[in-house]
Amino acid sequence: MHAPAHRCLTVWLAATAAAATLVGWLLPVALAPAARFDDVLVRLCAAGGCAAAGWLYVVTTAAVAEAATGATTPGVPAPLRRLVLLACGAAVVAGLAVPAQATPGEVHRDRRPSVAGLPFPDRAVSPRPAAEVVVVHPGDTLWALAAADLGPDAAAAEIDARWREIYAQNRDVIGPDPDLIQPAQRLRLPAQQ
Repeated sequence: MHAPAHRCLTVWLAATAAAATLVGWLLPVALAPAARFDDVLVRLCAAGGCAAAGWLYVVTTAAVAEAATGATTPGVPAPLRRLVLLACGAAVVAGLAVPAQATPGEVHRDRRPSVAGLPFPDRAVSPRPAAEVVVVHPGDTLWALAAADLGPDAAAAEIDARWREIYAQNRDVIGPDPDLIQPAQRLRLPAQQ
């Protein structure tokens, strides 16, 4: 019994593409120089993968030729022959079952990279709330909290003024010594002017 030529061609093209992709990926690894024993093992596994891909490609080609002509080919294992013939049938079913895909639309090459998953023009920006709360972690200082609040471009004089504002706002939580803040304290950051 002959399988339709378009099914056989579809399976053979898919096998060719898969084998070429696998060998193209593994062959540079197999041919790379190896300095250590584990590198040698990786190279040997890559070479074995290339050989297996080649063997599977040859056997798939023979099984597809057998399906197209109806003649049996010696040397093709029966389970692999059944698998290739099943793939011939699945190729048609998959082609009918997959819905049409929409194109993604125009790609803008001149846009800046996205931030947190959103491109810059679409990113929602809102002013900082009047009293943002930070939780003190081990190793934090008022200076470090002020520097983080102001950003990396802040001058030392700005940071010095900012940590004093933070201390003044939270003196009841911190206590009389601004150098002694405790982990888990919740400090309110005053609004920036």
